[in-house]
Amino acid sequence: MDLNEINRNLQSEFALKKIKVETEATKAVSKANSCKSFAKLVLLEKEIEFMLATEKTNEKTDKAKIKSLETSLKKTRTEKEKLLKKMGLEPSDLIPKYECPICKDSGYIGTNPCECFIKRKNAELIKECGLSGSELVDFEDFDENIFKDKNQKEDTIKLKTLLQNWCNKFPMVSKNKIMLLGETGVGKTFLTKCMAKKLSEKNTSVCFISAYEMNNLMLKYHTTFDSNKLSILIPLTDSDVLFIDDLGTEPLLNNVTINYLFLILSERERFNRPTIITSNFDISVLEERYGERIFSRLSDKQNGFIYQMIGEDIRIKKR
Repeated sequence: MDLNEINRNLQSEFALKKIKVETEATKAVSKANSCKSFAKLVLLEKEIEFMLATEKTNEKTDKAKIKSLETSLKKTRTEKEKLLKKMGLEPSDLIPKYECPICKDSGYIGTNPCECFIKRKNAELIKECGLSGSELVDFEDFDENIFKDKNQKEDTIKLKTLLQNWCNKFPMVSKNKIMLLGETGVGKTFLTKCMAKKLSEKNTSVCFISAYEMNNLMLKYHTTFDSNKLSILIPLTDSDVLFIDDLGTEPLLNNVTINYLFLILSERERFNRPTIITSNFDISVLEERYGERIFSRLSDKQNGFIYQMIGEDIRIKKR
């Protein structure tokens, strides 16, 4: 997962999109201006607009003259439209049809990325993490009727409401670490996918990754020695919200798994970037597996919370 490459690809994508719509508009303008009558009407329209603006700024305005100029302007524009239709064009064809009128398909407003760019970047990050946009689900897809056990149903509804409210409040949240623990199939991944989609719709930079794939990235980082090294872990350290699914299922690689997981958690904590984790293991197993340094960050009650989900595998019950 190379964030620099994602940025480069998206910048090329936006540049090509911008060039395409502007080229289409330029061709339409050239075709229209090739008609001498149309070109004359364009000049006439500009002259009338100038005279009208001048008249309106005079201390003593001539209402009759303004009305006459407005009538002439309307007539000129009507004639322009008639000529365009004869050439198979519409007035809108002469203006670039940008997908995003805010940044005009450049992807940036000044030096800051536009919301449309962030949205595309989120989609690519999610895809790079092994998910497609269609795999993310909405909180509205939550079906409480699949629960047969009353306690499991009530607990999960309570958690769903808690996580939904957290997403609605983000980034103004007090807890930046959330851990959902429980047996396979109790809904941990479903709820975190709901969170990821909700946040991405708010143009939040989201990275959703399995612990196994994260481990592969950390190994790649560990064994890379060229200029691309620093970009490998950027999605994990710099995304606004990081989701780690199924922590504990990845193999423990010497000098890799624990070292770089600690690095990632520490960097995110340093910049107050939330990390959401799911695991099939209880907290004591995670402490034994990852050690005190990592456990202290995962179990920080002041800045986060751990939710133990109860119940049986609802996927089996659903089938």
